[in-house]
Amino acid sequence: MTLPGTSRYTATAVVLHWVIAALLIAEFAHGWWMQEIPKVPTGVRASAFNVHKSVGLLLLALALIRLGWRIAHRPPALPPLPRWQALAAQTNHALLYATMFVLPLSGYLGSVFSGYPILWFGWKLPSWGHADTAIKDLMSVVHLSSSWILLVCLTLHVLGTVKHTIAGDRVMARMGFGRRPSQRVDAWTTRLSTRPPPS
Repeated sequence: MTLPGTSRYTATAVVLHWVIAALLIAEFAHGWWMQEIPKVPTGVRASAFNVHKSVGLLLLALALIRLGWRIAHRPPALPPLPRWQALAAQTNHALLYATMFVLPLSGYLGSVFSGYPILWFGWKLPSWGHADTAIKDLMSVVHLSSSWILLVCLTLHVLGTVKHTIAGDRVMARMGFGRRPSQRVDAWTTRLSTRPPPS
């Protein structure tokens, strides 16, 4: 079973998907790991948090680009699914997009109202907030809660992909690398047409 070219995401969407996915997984693992770093001496822990904030803001920028690209380029239709499965997939995707924005925004706002400067890969960002413990604590709760929502959504997303792959409907191929099936057919046709006749 092959997918027509129109059933594939664009190359830009595919690259953004996998880059964001890799960074999200790394950022999630790093976020939990850095909580175990001792507060004294402060240098190691502060450096880890600055890296985490820097990657988080990078992810926010990539998520904005991805959302803009998706709005401008209609995604391929889902394969035939029961209505509840299609609704579940759409809901899960919406939650994934939401957490991709809520996570970095809550982390950024928590840093803004912590009273400490924010460094983005070593560059100090403009400071416009002030130290406010109540807002900082609220953003920390939002950040932690949305990280768990992201983990659940990612797990469901992967399980759904595995389920459809086992079923043979090639959902995973929509987000794969390589030429579109229609391009492979055109290339094969070209090779056949240019092959010299048998002697």
